[in-house]
Amino acid sequence: MPSKVCLLIIYNHRYDANIEKLEKIYQSRFSNIYHIVPFYDGAEKNVIPVYECSFRFEGYVAQALKHIDYSYEHYFFVADDAILNPAINEKNYREWFSLADDSAFITFTRSLRQMKGWGINRRFMDPFPKFEKYQGTLWKEELMPAEEAFAVAKRQGYDREEFAMDASMVWDARKKLKEYPRLILMFLRTLIRGKKYCPYPIWGGYSDVFIVPGKDIEKVAHMLGVFAAMDIFVEEAIPTTLHLICEELIEEKDLEAKSKTLWGNPAREEVEEKYERDYRKLMNEWETGCLFIHPIKLSRWKM
Repeated sequence: MPSKVCLLIIYNHRYDANIEKLEKIYQSRFSNIYHIVPFYDGAEKNVIPVYECSFRFEGYVAQALKHIDYSYEHYFFVADDAILNPAINEKNYREWFSLADDSAFITFTRSLRQMKGWGINRRFMDPFPKFEKYQGTLWKEELMPAEEAFAVAKRQGYDREEFAMDASMVWDARKKLKEYPRLILMFLRTLIRGKKYCPYPIWGGYSDVFIVPGKDIEKVAHMLGVFAAMDIFVEEAIPTTLHLICEELIEEKDLEAKSKTLWGNPAREEVEEKYERDYRKLMNEWETGCLFIHPIKLSRWKM
């Protein structure tokens, strides 16, 4: 019986050396594997070249899916530096991620207002000018109308206040002042005028592993392509699209197993030291109940 899931490995940047490594890691567990690699010009038939900025890798997805059959039940996207639990395969992934035919998965999502305190909380400002002034593409003719999108959000329990920004949110992001000088203007504006409401519902969330049901993949790819053209940050584009398009969105909080995130050099070095940078040792001693680990830089590990 042919497999009904397609594994797509997304490379933020071109790193051809990982293609063979990841192929070996997953080829015994998934029958249908594609590598989505920016600017690839090699000869491997299951490697799809894409042309987009890594900050908008939702555009990778939109471009790559034009080269893939739309007959799969699920499309399983994994970053090239996110390593799945070695027990997860094409026969049991549904159980691990609690997926039905119409279910999608992403690690977590937060409404624009809930992004306060998140590691990239400065990004809560990004959608405002894009949805207020952006004229580089006719996005209004391509996206779900704003009122319809807010209606979907309301059915999920998010009112308009969840997509509003106030002065306290801007103040919390002040450490990024050098990177985002317009924080000063945003702070003064919200301090004087009060809350500023986003013209479109926006969620943020980690997008290193996500799964899309086959029945929604064309609509998801289209919306992601439009968001890429609008220069929407990827970790807002993907969560927002899944919320608005997919009937059911499973998050890690709904699962028994959890991922392990290694942010910062100390966390990564601790794991590398524990397993002696030996990939086989990592697989053999994988922690029970761990969905995936991110990031694992394979160039630093003995394969």
